[in-house]
Amino acid sequence: MLLKGLRVLDLSTLLPGPMCSLFLADLGAEVIKVESPSGDFMRNFSVNNKFPYFAALNRNKKSIILDLKKSAGKKEFLKLAKSADIIIEGSRPGKMDSLGIGYKDVKKVNSKIIYCSITGYGQKGPFRNMAGHDLNYSALSGLLDLMHDTPIVPGVQVADVGSALVAAFSILAALIYRDKHGKGNYIDVPIFNSALSLINMHIAQSSVSKGTKTILSGTKPCYNLYETKDNRHVSLGAIERKFWESFCNSINRKDMIQKQFDEDAIPDLRIIFKNKNLEEWLKLNDKYDFCFEPVKKINEVADDKNLNKHKAIISIDGIKQVAFPALFSSTKKLNYRRAPRLGEHNKGTNT
Repeated sequence: MLLKGLRVLDLSTLLPGPMCSLFLADLGAEVIKVESPSGDFMRNFSVNNKFPYFAALNRNKKSIILDLKKSAGKKEFLKLAKSADIIIEGSRPGKMDSLGIGYKDVKKVNSKIIYCSITGYGQKGPFRNMAGHDLNYSALSGLLDLMHDTPIVPGVQVADVGSALVAAFSILAALIYRDKHGKGNYIDVPIFNSALSLINMHIAQSSVSKGTKTILSGTKPCYNLYETKDNRHVSLGAIERKFWESFCNSINRKDMIQKQFDEDAIPDLRIIFKNKNLEEWLKLNDKYDFCFEPVKKINEVADDKNLNKHKAIISIDGIKQVAFPALFSSTKKLNYRRAPRLGEHNKGTNT
């Protein structure tokens, strides 16, 4: 396993921090989920008497209960921190310091610790103490403005997921730095900044033009969603000229080749797509290859046999989950274990 031998103490709850440590756990790191007596709030979200959200974010981890508000809990945590490589937390700025387990406290017992704080707006600045969730960060960053003419609630927590990814590769960067220089690091990951990084191209465009929509925002005929005859939706991503020409040839409309980026062509295409059902369009794409895929329902994705063969979808305790998304030549197979019960490993982690 690529990260075998690394010990991670994860104090975070809900989505950003747990998703970050999930990546590390999947790659072999020992992730110890340090929970309060009441546990991660995500444990409360049930669906048909199962807990798929917690299960998907916390597989491959251990769980211990520590009451960090008590001196005994603090003492046990600092004892664990002595042998840890990484600490992840997601509380408001200053919270860990007030408990006596902040970066400065941990650094006294482990100078090489990599301590990552994932918060809404970071450790400094005018917004540092503001409460918030994914929807708030996505709204304030301008991300929601790009999703539809009228802002909508995204089906995915984009800002949270983005911050988890930023935190994970920042931690790995800090590990490389430690290997080279023998020093630890404090990493400040604002979820808001992570959301901004996802719309970097749009920010850049807005600085040179009044519009914020790029050619990838659904304003051009070659890169858009359309409805079929059987009321399914499909995606056309013919950005490159060769794919657009291939598409135009497939529908016998060479006259549209020059209208690849002409917004006035969109109504015509909507009519054209409504003339065939999904299967007909799929067969046409198989023949002409013009960057085309159906908009699948989530249950269709979960049951897709091709994805199962690709090992993109795994099942743990009857709950389907997405496997670690990258493949490594050095590791033939990653191991997956169910999410831990609250406090399941209290007797097995020197606590």
